[in-house]
Amino acid sequence: MASRLVLSLLITLWLVLPFAVRAQTAPWLRAESDHYVVHASLQEGELRALLQTMEEFDRVLHGLMPSETWHGRKPEFTLTDDPRRIARMIDFGASAVCDSHAELPMAYVLFAPDAKGKRDPGEIFYCLSQFHLENSFFRPKPMWVAAGLSHYFGTAVRTEEGLFVIGTPRRLRPPEGISRRALAEALAVQFRHRLESDYARFLNVSRALASPLLLEDRFSGILDRYLDAYAAGQSMENAARELGDLDALAQELARRRIVAPVRRVQVAPAFVANISVRPMRADEIALIEPRFERLLETRLESTAGKLRNLTRRHPESALVWYEFAAAEYARVQHSDFGGRPVFRGFGFSNGELIVLANPYSDAEAWRAVNRALAIDPNLESAQRLKAEIMLARLVREGNPDDPPSYDEVRALLKKQARDPERHPLAAALYHQTYIEQGRTPPHAAQKQLERAFLHNAGVGDFRYAQATALSRRGEKEMARGLLISMLNDPAFAAAAWRALEATQ
Repeated sequence: MASRLVLSLLITLWLVLPFAVRAQTAPWLRAESDHYVVHASLQEGELRALLQTMEEFDRVLHGLMPSETWHGRKPEFTLTDDPRRIARMIDFGASAVCDSHAELPMAYVLFAPDAKGKRDPGEIFYCLSQFHLENSFFRPKPMWVAAGLSHYFGTAVRTEEGLFVIGTPRRLRPPEGISRRALAEALAVQFRHRLESDYARFLNVSRALASPLLLEDRFSGILDRYLDAYAAGQSMENAARELGDLDALAQELARRRIVAPVRRVQVAPAFVANISVRPMRADEIALIEPRFERLLETRLESTAGKLRNLTRRHPESALVWYEFAAAEYARVQHSDFGGRPVFRGFGFSNGELIVLANPYSDAEAWRAVNRALAIDPNLESAQRLKAEIMLARLVREGNPDDPPSYDEVRALLKKQARDPERHPLAAALYHQTYIEQGRTPPHAAQKQLERAFLHNAGVGDFRYAQATALSRRGEKEMARGLLISMLNDPAFAAAAWRALEATQ
């Protein structure tokens, strides 16, 4: 009787929680397609099907919002079925975090089964839209545009026939609390919200406003004029005047029962994406969350501590040693500049160094990056980081007349810099070695920096580096245009103003 009862309970648990059980037993895999990389604990067939859907949605985005450029780096997605993992990492109840970081575009995304066991790719579509909006166009965009449009495209549902249905009413509820004040507040947002409730209200207004401006004929041209004003350095308030009477706009949005017209898009012609899949190593799996924490720079000391512990668990992993070195070096940079530096702290990006009695030493970062390269001399990320540390040391020493040292830095960066679409940070640093040495960068280095920016237009570091390079070469008008486009970005506004003074 007891054995029958146990067997019955096991069968019941399998019927009720099949997907949870499968999620626990599925291997961690790394899948790569033409445009994306995905890390996930899924069965290979499901992962391949997801990559195919992502590539198809990529074509949908390019069809509805034709790009001005293409981004050379493949965004890297990590999927989880536990929203608490994302919340712990960013101290915020989000179900997706997407960031076009100077090192790489990365996303940590919820991909969980619903009550019927079907996984919803909506958050993946949300991040795909974010990356497209950030890096396929040259004009920067305020938070409400990126959030609102990404939320709209995140409602996409792929039918069995391969049709994408975007804007489904069941997933875009009628807007609530839309008033002139709510619109004005959303249009002025420049910083990430601290409270989840504040972000929810902001997102509600942003999605109600952004998608009609993009998709409806009666609003044709308004969003373009607004973005022109925003990129021209006008204040957030002045740029908002391009949207017309906010009272009338708020009243119209509040009356709507749907947010925007439903779009049905067929991907034609049909195609089969090129996809490769391999198992992830134990060290790669262990690095998933610490790596994201390190890139987001939300908890510098504790993140470095986690990565230090991983070097003990995986002492022969070059990748773990690199991540630990990068975390330690982030602490050095924050110590030197009293916070995250603009374009790695080089040039006149931050004005003067913050003078501290006990600046944080780069010795641990130096030891760790050299350990990584001793294990794998060809690890590109470690080569780039070692070059960056060496360049910073030369700059801090104030000795630009030591060509062999600068040549050594350039030797570490040169190969990557020749492929600036895939390695834009290496290309930007390679160009900067000549600036810090007081030399005019060769034409090849100038073109590499330009390509790094053109194909990663949403990354402020590369926009700023290109603008200051143009200014130094005497191309003042182009430099001013790029710098002015950064005046509404709180991370770069002060540096942009300083650089603008040099273009007079």
